[in-house]
Amino acid sequence: MFTGLPEDGAFPRNPHLSLTSLTGRPVRGGLVDGPVYARIFEGLKGVGLSGPDPLAAFQGEAVYHDDVKDYASNEPTMDGTASAVLLAALMAGGR
Repeated sequence: MFTGLPEDGAFPRNPHLSLTSLTGRPVRGGLVDGPVYARIFEGLKGVGLSGPDPLAAFQGEAVYHDDVKDYASNEPTMDGTASAVLLAALMAGGR
């Protein structure tokens, strides 16, 4: 999923991103990680949740959290975002 896209659809609203955390302003177009295996999430240091998980009913062997404290499944990645931009350009006919 991409942060802020589609504007009228479902997208991560609380990404693990310092700019959004500090300013409250969303950043559009960042491809977030996730989901990850629950056992990986549970074994990571410094990862957690800010409050109750609104997606708890859907979590299983793999988990995704739209939570600023979960860098494992909700952090925009540079490599993923760059690859998505390249793919979009190629699909648009760019060379």
